[in-house]
Amino acid sequence: MPEEELIISKEYGAGALSGLALVIRRKVFVDEQNVPLELELDDFDASTTHYIGFTGQAAVTTARVLVTETGAWHIQRVATLPEYRGHGYSSKIMQTIMEDAHEAGVSQLELGAQLVAQTFYEKLGFTPVGETFLDAGIEHIEMIFTIN
Repeated sequence: MPEEELIISKEYGAGALSGLALVIRRKVFVDEQNVPLELELDDFDASTTHYIGFTGQAAVTTARVLVTETGAWHIQRVATLPEYRGHGYSSKIMQTIMEDAHEAGVSQLELGAQLVAQTFYEKLGFTPVGETFLDAGIEHIEMIFTIN
């Protein structure tokens, strides 16, 4: 598959983009990783900002951001469709979130990374904190990124 430009769109709350995000998340988390659908579906879609990366007309990668009580941005549900992996699309969506956070004056980003993705986030500058934990039966580690 030839490399295509990734166009990233974002939208707050439940809407067209959150629907596209859910399609990607179902394929990745429910179908591929066997996360129960009832755990993947939650009440946060209505109160998060959804980022979607498009190649052409296809929605191929997603992430969402929840603003915490402390003002930090908690990044969740980072996923890329299997057939579009290896093109740096998740890195691009993460870099967009990091730039948006910087522009918004946010001082810290946080996320719960699957252990298999820890190195990916470390390359982006995230640091692991605390002990590993299980989420949906998958080992995770909390990670933070401090914005200068």
